[in-house]
Amino acid sequence: MSRRLILSAGRGARSDQIIVLAYCIAEQESQFDVPLHGVHGQPVRWFDVAALRCFVSNFSSPMPDQPAPQILTAFHQVLHAIFSRTTIIPFRFPTVVENEGVPRRFLESHSPEYRSALRHLRNKVQMDVRLIVEQVRASEPPQQSGKSYLEHRRARQRDIQSVLEKFRCAANSLAENWVQHDTPSGTRGFALVDRSALPLFLEKIGRVLTPAGISARITGPWPPSEFVEVTHD
Repeated sequence: MSRRLILSAGRGARSDQIIVLAYCIAEQESQFDVPLHGVHGQPVRWFDVAALRCFVSNFSSPMPDQPAPQILTAFHQVLHAIFSRTTIIPFRFPTVVENEGVPRRFLESHSPEYRSALRHLRNKVQMDVRLIVEQVRASEPPQQSGKSYLEHRRARQRDIQSVLEKFRCAANSLAENWVQHDTPSGTRGFALVDRSALPLFLEKIGRVLTPAGISARITGPWPPSEFVEVTHD
């Protein structure tokens, strides 16, 4: 399962070379208002390949090792503007290539997989439920044996799974699918929800109470990247 579409991360371009930054792919739309400008104020444009639409802009500066916050903000503003109108599969940031022909050839080679994925995810959004175990070190024993540590960790995982199950039950059929990833501080659950069902979904899961020691943060809607089942890099 691929969270983001990856082509390449180009960093070795000459400072005077015009390269291309890829934003996302979507199904073709008969009428679509493209955001006027993206990263570095460059106009965002698209090209169509086999019922797919790919959004790109020129990128004339070398990509720094640590992109400035304004670059990331501009990139995600473009994604948000397009996602507000249609389902998208984002490219991993930064996907910069030497010319527009690179993503064009890629989509020509793999259009059936991405057309199928976008059809499946049409009108769907992703909601993130992040469960975090609050660390209360003052109440923990100063030293734990290996066995005690493992028992404590298993108990913590059971508690987190119990809370996540509450969210699943509350959402019921409003969430068409769930994906889960463990994190060092807890667990992240990703729900696939139809756009039309989002208000009711939020109402239902908003009633879930978490026990002391576990906090929940709900964010979204996001592009349904966790549910893209194609793996071409």
